Amino acid sequence: MPLTPEDNQFLKGLFQYLHEKPLEPGDPRYVPLYESQPDGDPVGRLAREIHYSESDSRQFFSGFRGSGKSTQLLRLKKKLDEEGYRVYYADALEYLNPALPIEIGQLLMLLAGAFSDAVQREEGFSLAGESYWTRLKNFASANVELDSVELGLFSDVAKLKLAIRDGDSFRQKLQKALTLRPYEIDAQVKRFFEDYVKKLREIHPGAAGIVFLFDNLEQLRGSLASEREVIGSVQTLFSTHIERLAIPYVHVVYTVPPWLKLLMSAAPVEILPSITQWKKEDRSPVGKGNGCLREVIEGRFGQEGFVRFFGDDARADELVKVCGGNLRDLIQLLRQAILRVGSLPIPEQDIQASIRAVRNHFLPLSTKDALWLAEIAEKRDAVYEDSDPETIARISLYLDSHHVLFLRNGDDWYDVHPLIREYVAEIAAGEAKKAEKREAEKASSE
Repeated sequence: MPLTPEDNQFLKGLFQYLHEKPLEPGDPRYVPLYESQPDGDPVGRLAREIHYSESDSRQFFSGFRGSGKSTQLLRLKKKLDEEGYRVYYADALEYLNPALPIEIGQLLMLLAGAFSDAVQREEGFSLAGESYWTRLKNFASANVELDSVELGLFSDVAKLKLAIRDGDSFRQKLQKALTLRPYEIDAQVKRFFEDYVKKLREIHPGAAGIVFLFDNLEQLRGSLASEREVIGSVQTLFSTHIERLAIPYVHVVYTVPPWLKLLMSAAPVEILPSITQWKKEDRSPVGKGNGCLREVIEGRFGQEGFVRFFGDDARADELVKVCGGNLRDLIQLLRQAILRVGSLPIPEQDIQASIRAVRNHFLPLSTKDALWLAEIAEKRDAVYEDSDPETIARISLYLDSHHVLFLRNGDDWYDVHPLIREYVAEIAAGEAKKAEKREAEKASSE
């Protein structure tokens, strides 16, 4: 039966409700996906380390695109707020250009500036008599050779931040000064945090502690022209200067690139995995993953809307089983289903058309990449030859695009997205036959 005007209005409402924005704590659409995982709640572990540490701690949190990292950070903030902590949040992308390399002096300087801004937003004014940008102005005036235009930037904080983020000449001059004075920068930044923490404790004497969430640092990946340099700078940052990222009297949570784990296997990074739906050994169903992902659909559609659209669980489960345990891919499957449905409840052919549409987002693949993915699918491991920036950029690209999935049920492991698993297996089998034919022809000619 064709869709009625009422059906189209219903579908329009569903479509508009399906978005990828972070969900605020308490949102009725939120489903406790990670809390129900066999490995436990990653947000709970982050909070526990803050509880168990004395006055400060340093943690690294990460997740691939569509993993719900920002939603989990909001959960962490709410949890700590309720437990008496003063929690401040800043978006690193307001201060850093993700396409440019980063050095430790620049990061510390911007960390202090971001904290200053975050406190001002939460508390309504700058503490310790001045923001960090005032101290930066004093430092730059004394240590950096600036022209009249660059000096004028200090009269407008917004223009100053933009110049640090994107102004090549100004940023390079400042970076040179910071590099030449590492100990002075460390001392200045730490003294600034100490001043702020002292004032915050005076205003909030009963606070359990001070927490700073520095989000979106994982977006440092570079452009096509700069990715090698950016990845190399991040590798240096965390391998050489990791101890300098600890801030006295403040619990800092940095969100970092998930590929950092590939560069530094011992790096203490809490990474959000895809929701586990199958076993590593034989890919048989395991755990509560499928059920939780179906709850995500029910939460977005509502119980009546779910039945009206799908008719029963089986149709919804067809989308759940191929989403790879990733919220973004599940939402894309649902949006495509809404766009393609010809009658309600949705017919099987429209379900399959939706799956094909999302599968096409992953394709085409070069033969080289398909063979590499087939090897990952066979070994259930991240197969890469070395830790050169080009290699890390390549595997990071496929992890971010979900061609490759990071999973955890017990050990960490990897697999190829179910939407393309058969595709890469067919290419690998075809290439194997070609190789056998070449060997046979070579043998017969000898």
